[in-house]
Amino acid sequence: MVFYSVIDYTGYMQIKSSKKISLLELLQELAPESSKNRLRSWVEKGRVLVDGKAPKHVNQMVKDGQEVTVGAKPKYVQEDLKILYEDEDLVVIDKPKGLLSVATDLEKEKTVHALLKHRFHNRMVYPIHRLDQESSGLLVFAYTKEARDHLKEQLEKRTMEREYRALVHGHPNSGTWRCFLEEDARMKVHVTSHGKEAVTHFETIKKRGNCSLLKLKLESGRKHQIRVQAAHFGYPIVGDPKYGIPEDTGKSFQLRAVALSFSHLKTNKILHFRG
Repeated sequence: MVFYSVIDYTGYMQIKSSKKISLLELLQELAPESSKNRLRSWVEKGRVLVDGKAPKHVNQMVKDGQEVTVGAKPKYVQEDLKILYEDEDLVVIDKPKGLLSVATDLEKEKTVHALLKHRFHNRMVYPIHRLDQESSGLLVFAYTKEARDHLKEQLEKRTMEREYRALVHGHPNSGTWRCFLEEDARMKVHVTSHGKEAVTHFETIKKRGNCSLLKLKLESGRKHQIRVQAAHFGYPIVGDPKYGIPEDTGKSFQLRAVALSFSHLKTNKILHFRG
C-alpha cells in the first residue's frame, strides 16, 4: 500500500501518496474493484483533484506527499441542482444558472436554500455565501450553528478560497481590481469613494478574439463584486444583463464559481472542490 486515506460515510476521500506513482495506479490501489475506464471517468468528470487542482490526465505522476482528493458520486436535489459533498455539518452544491441562492422579497421557494430545507423537512440550513441568480457554481451551506460560525469565520478572515471563471470583453492581462462598492436603493451596485472595499485578483487564461477568459480569486466578497469591477475597469462580462453592454442582450452570462476550499470544523482538514 502506497498511501493512507481518510474516508467518511459520504464517500469523499483524501489520500496522501507515500511515494511517486501515477494517478491511475494510485486510484487502482484505492478502488481495486473499479475498472480503468471507470477510474478515468472519475478524472474526466472532475471528481479527482491533486493538491486541490484538476489533473491534466489520468497518467499524471503523483509525488511523495501530494494529496489526492476523490469526491463522492454527485447526488441531485432536483434535476439541475447537484450535491458534491454532504455530511452532518455541511453541504457543498453546484448551483445552476437562473436559481437564486437565498430568498428575496419576490421569491421565497425557488431557491437553493429553500430546496435544501425542504429536502430534510425544514431542518436548519445556514447560508454561508451567495452567488448571483445569473451565475452558476459552487456554494457551501452549514447544517449546524457550529459549522456556520466556523465557515463564516474563514470567510471573514479570507482563508476560504473561492475561484471563478469569466469571459470578458477586451484583454485585461493580469492584476488586481481594488475599489469601493456601494448598493443603491434599486439594488444596483456602484463604485464609490466611501463604500466597502472590494479586492479581486485576476489572470488571463486565454484570449478569444476580442474577449478574454479570466481566472479570478476574491479577497473580499461584496455583492456583484466581479461584475461591477469588470465593467468599471473596462472589461464587462459577456452576457451580463445588469452591468454589461447592450450588444450582449440575449447572450448567456459567462461567470461561474469553479473552485472552493475551506477547513472542516471537526477534522481541520482542507476540503477542495472543483466543478
